[in-house]
Amino acid sequence: MVTNDEEVSAVAKDEGSLLAEFRELWAEADNLWDQYQETPAFHGYVSADYYAVYQSLLRLEGTAATLLEWGSGLGIVAIMASRMGFEAYGIEAEPLLVEHAERLAQFYGSAAQFAQGSFIPEEFEWDLIEGDESQRTLIDVPAAYDILDMELRDFDLIYAYPWPEEHTLFRNIVRACGQKNALFLSYDGREGMELIRSHDP
Repeated sequence: MVTNDEEVSAVAKDEGSLLAEFRELWAEADNLWDQYQETPAFHGYVSADYYAVYQSLLRLEGTAATLLEWGSGLGIVAIMASRMGFEAYGIEAEPLLVEHAERLAQFYGSAAQFAQGSFIPEEFEWDLIEGDESQRTLIDVPAAYDILDMELRDFDLIYAYPWPEEHTLFRNIVRACGQKNALFLSYDGREGMELIRSHDP
C-alpha cells in the first residue's frame, strides 16, 4: 500500500528529475546563444528567466491545457510545457530558430509543435489609439496559425516575452482574438512574471 507521504515523495522526485532535465535544456540554449549571437536570426532573441517561467507553469498545471508560446525563439517554454503535460505550440518568425526548436524538442522527448510565421492573427485590427504599436516584433510575415491548423482562441494559455513597448499590443491581441477567459502569462526583465485573464482591465 502506497502512503500519502510516499506519493508526495514520488511526485517530488519526478519534479526534481524534470527540473534537472530542464536545466540541461537551458544550458543548451545558452550554448546556442554563445555560438550564434552574431548571426541575423539571433538578433531579436532574448532569453527569459526560465526557472521563473517553470515555476509559473507548475502553478498553472490543471488550470490550463493548451499553451502557445509567442515569439518562441528556441522553443524552450513550449518544450518545458509539453514535458509537463501541456499541449504546447510555438510560433516564431525566424526559420533558423524554428529549426533549432524542433531539434531540441526531439532531443528532449517533447511533443511541442512549432510553426514559422507571425503570431499576430490576420483578423487582428490595429488601433494606434489603443496602443497597438510594434517596435521590434516582425509583422511583415504571414500569420502561422494555418500551419498549426489552429486559431488563437483554441489556446487557453498564451506565453510571451514582449519588448518593453509592446506589452499593450500583446494584451490587446489576446483580448481581441483569444478565447474569453484565456490566460496571458508574460515575462518582463524588470518586473518578472505577470499573469492576467483576457478580460482583465
